[in-house]
Amino acid sequence: MMPLKANVSKPNESTIRVPFDTPEHAKIAYRVLSVDQEPRRNFVQKTLSLEDDVLVVHFSADQVKNLRTAITSFFECLLLCQDTIKLFGEQPEAKPNNNAGTHSSADST
Repeated sequence: MMPLKANVSKPNESTIRVPFDTPEHAKIAYRVLSVDQEPRRNFVQKTLSLEDDVLVVHFSADQVKNLRTAITSFFECLLLCQDTIKLFGEQPEAKPNNNAGTHSSADST
């Protein structure tokens, strides 16, 4: 008779490295995305860290299905975060106002 093995399986893991244009943009994304923790019922652990201008996200789950769901949800949030950084992250150069001062609408002749 063969001995029974304990049903201990390795966790399913994934590490995602997301490069940003600047370390400041990576820090913004880290602060925004680290707020959203995985729900406990999900059985997924997510850890975020920074490496200069790269956001590193590590997922660990007992089921592949839960891992996929967590990664998909993370990417949705990441895309929104990246779009917001692109929209507000770069300040347009100030254009000089050539119409400074007061003007009268009536022509003086």
